[in-house]
Amino acid sequence: MTRDSDPCARSARPTARSAGSGAARGFAVRGEGARAPSFSEAAREALRTLRASWLRTVLTLFGIVWGTASVVFLLSWGLGVRVMLEAAYERVGHNLVQVFPGQIGSDFSPASDRRLLWLTLDDVDALRRRVRLSRLVLPESQTFREVGYRQKTTSLNIRGVVPDNLALRGMSIASGRGITRDDLNHRRRVAVLGTKARERLLGPHGGVGSMIRIAGQPFEVVGLLGRVGTQLWQDGPSQLDEQVWIPFSTLVGFGKRQGRDAEVVDSVMLSVKDRKQRKAAEREVRAILAERLRVRADDEEAIRVMSPLDALEKVPLDQMGGLLFTLGATTLVIGGVGILTMMLDSVQQRRNEIGVRLAVGARRRDIVGQFFLETFFITGLGGLLGIALGLAGCAVLASLPAADLIPTPIVRWETIAIALGVMTGVGLASGIVPARRAARIDPALTLRAE
Repeated sequence: MTRDSDPCARSARPTARSAGSGAARGFAVRGEGARAPSFSEAAREALRTLRASWLRTVLTLFGIVWGTASVVFLLSWGLGVRVMLEAAYERVGHNLVQVFPGQIGSDFSPASDRRLLWLTLDDVDALRRRVRLSRLVLPESQTFREVGYRQKTTSLNIRGVVPDNLALRGMSIASGRGITRDDLNHRRRVAVLGTKARERLLGPHGGVGSMIRIAGQPFEVVGLLGRVGTQLWQDGPSQLDEQVWIPFSTLVGFGKRQGRDAEVVDSVMLSVKDRKQRKAAEREVRAILAERLRVRADDEEAIRVMSPLDALEKVPLDQMGGLLFTLGATTLVIGGVGILTMMLDSVQQRRNEIGVRLAVGARRRDIVGQFFLETFFITGLGGLLGIALGLAGCAVLASLPAADLIPTPIVRWETIAIALGVMTGVGLASGIVPARRAARIDPALTLRAE
């Protein structure tokens, strides 16, 4: 029987010609002299295929762009929230621990013998000598007094401080100077005003060198504190911006307060060296003061210890970060579902083309590689555009003026790496199923249908 009389040969020839004219351009015929398609040929074929259905490609690309941008923006914003909250809690002092005297607890003494306790400068000196886990130990006392300037009078929180108070609080001097050791030794009548205290008392024109009256006594304003801003923790009835600082010895010289001795210290402030050792530092302080006050070290009513770190630990920052990551990753996965749907639809539409390619010599791994390349182009381009969009969103939010109210996104390379990792995983998962389905197409069935 001749070749022309063979019906199978007659049916195969036009199919092969159609494949060579367009559908199978990216694959050479396997057989004598055949070669596997190069990467550049496969890439060009993938781009031609995506360009042919550009509207579907663009819509699918949008899901990847939006998902990747969500991961970058939400993770950066979540880190900004963490930093903002930590800063707002620590504006009162870095790694601050405050110790207040109290009253013997009801569990340790009968009600008739629950004596009041107080701390003195000797207790502060003992702590300063014996503590090992704190770098600063400072006394502080406070009172509310009438403060006058010219014809204006207002009630302000007066704090008796020592020079190291600036370092412990992490504050700066905006103008003038702070309280010095000479001010303490000579009980000078000098004052340093917080931002809001200056605005309330001096108005827009008063500043360093102004003379004010505290409890009827003249004080010279020698410095203005830098603005602290919003605090989520405060160690008394006022925030730092609302306070007036004077030398500790000068406040003691005001006389007895609330029936206590003149040398009474309202609180002892410590700066813990390591935040992770805060609990150990608290136990160390309790043990030293319990020995001096003759109380039990575990009597929390007698020795009250407070710290903004306690409140910060109760804020679910880790859970919030995990939630934001889940939201961003879910959005990206939805974009991956769009890629999966597009590629499965592409496999269904190109069954005849794939069958012809397999019939004329293309290997199944070539088919798999072709579909993976198409998925890679969509995922890679969408990921890069998504990262750019996410970074742009972070930059826009960071440029807003309300830094105390709106967290500023903080972009780190780890965030970009996470976004790229999730994007790669989504792309691989979206390409596996369509590629395997394309490789399993039986060329005999598609040729018979042709």
